Amino acid sequence: MHLGKTLAFFSLGSGAFAFKIQAFSGKDCSGSSKEVNVWDNTCRNTDVPSTRSFRVLAYGAHRQRAAFYDEGRCIGGQPWVDYWADGGSDTFKKDRCINLDFDASAYGSRSA
Repeated sequence: MHLGKTLAFFSLGSGAFAFKIQAFSGKDCSGSSKEVNVWDNTCRNTDVPSTRSFRVLAYGAHRQRAAFYDEGRCIGGQPWVDYWADGGSDTFKKDRCINLDFDASAYGSRSA
């Protein structure tokens, strides 16, 4: 009985990972800021501040990519950049300030 409840809990919770950032309006993690979660395999384009730099607070699940988009949509054809969001990137590291070459207005997470 307990095994069934435990398995149900883990299967329901398996998609509950997210990368978390502190988004900043200015370069070098300056200006106004907001903490933002981006759940794995989603696009976040609502309640997103215009982001010129960010600090990584938490990693996503294994083999997740974190992407930052210019035009408020999580699609190509616009300025965008992505990183390994699972701790495997040389750039996307906890507590590091990362500058973008554009103002991001959407964030995405996808499996790779």
